[in-house]
Amino acid sequence: MQKAGLYAILSCTFLIAAGCGHDGNQAQQPPADSTVAVDIYAEAPLVRVGYVAHDHQAAVYIAALRGDRMREEYGIYLAPLREGELYALVENGEKVAEVEFFRATGGGSVVPTSMAAGEFDLGFGGVVPFVSSTDAGTGIAMVSPLHTGGDMLVVAPDNAVVTDWASFTEWVRNSEEPVNVGYKNPQAVAKNIFEAALVAEGIPFSQGTPEPGALIVMVNMQGEANLIPGLTNGTIDAYVSNNPWCELAEANGSGRCVCELADLPPGTYVDHPCCSIAATLEARTEKAVEVAACLRLFAAATDYINANPEDAASATAEWLGNPVEVEIASMATSGYDTHETEAWKASIIAMIEDMAARDQFAGPLASMPAEEAYELVTDFSLLPAD
Repeated sequence: MQKAGLYAILSCTFLIAAGCGHDGNQAQQPPADSTVAVDIYAEAPLVRVGYVAHDHQAAVYIAALRGDRMREEYGIYLAPLREGELYALVENGEKVAEVEFFRATGGGSVVPTSMAAGEFDLGFGGVVPFVSSTDAGTGIAMVSPLHTGGDMLVVAPDNAVVTDWASFTEWVRNSEEPVNVGYKNPQAVAKNIFEAALVAEGIPFSQGTPEPGALIVMVNMQGEANLIPGLTNGTIDAYVSNNPWCELAEANGSGRCVCELADLPPGTYVDHPCCSIAATLEARTEKAVEVAACLRLFAAATDYINANPEDAASATAEWLGNPVEVEIASMATSGYDTHETEAWKASIIAMIEDMAARDQFAGPLASMPAEEAYELVTDFSLLPAD
């Protein structure tokens, strides 16, 4: 499977095996006046940003923790007003906005819910919850790609039978009892991709409780924090999740990553989108200038991730409180890019089709052609052109 540019750089730096990938975001040239003194306490519109604490959303942590480097290299940066929470967004020597970060608890599905309630203007979260939110009529739309890949299948460390997808499906088919597979929430991207693979393999499954003929029972673990304990205490036999909860299991010996979900059949989710940035309708109309500046900031932070993978892993580890070694391995399974590529678009369309086929829509997306639905769930009018 192809990896993102970050993976290739990390493989040279840390001897992690990887394949080729896309080049990520093109570097931006900082303006000549990027070091001009700025009144960071001047009044400016506030943009509230919700995020979930994992490394797919590393652009948040880079922007917050690497302001000096961002100023020097890109001319757009955050200056702390209240460390870890409130920042002045400065571009071309001028304060453009104030950015306040809110850490959402309960997984990526909470972010669009909070946005719909008026708590956030921008949200970092999973593409599946954002698509579902648009279908529910919230007016929320994805305004920037962000991340691809980084979703894994994990089994217990003492499961010597399973080493890859083929041995996993054989184990499932030969098991005397249904295999319990955990996931973090019903709208998790990893869950949707895994279930698409089960359909492609012809493996019957049920939700929550065993049903006649089901070989797998999908178990809602009510959040990422319960995945590793559930595997350890035997509540589940395996789980599917985004990193770093897969690499954390590897690091503490409580689980083994046996395959990346992007490699699974039917083959439509190679380099699949996992996280994106979304905005409310009000933010896109009433704070368009400030939202556009935020998107330029996060595009620059994404370029920084690809150009400085070692430091990006260090900053992410610092923000999340994870070991640096975990973040090095975890981020190597991900791609970081804020461009709307044809591959990104095709993967979102495939995801919409899968969701519709499994009756996950109750609104207009239920009967809308996937290509038309794509135009409804995205709005890239404020995304940087380059």
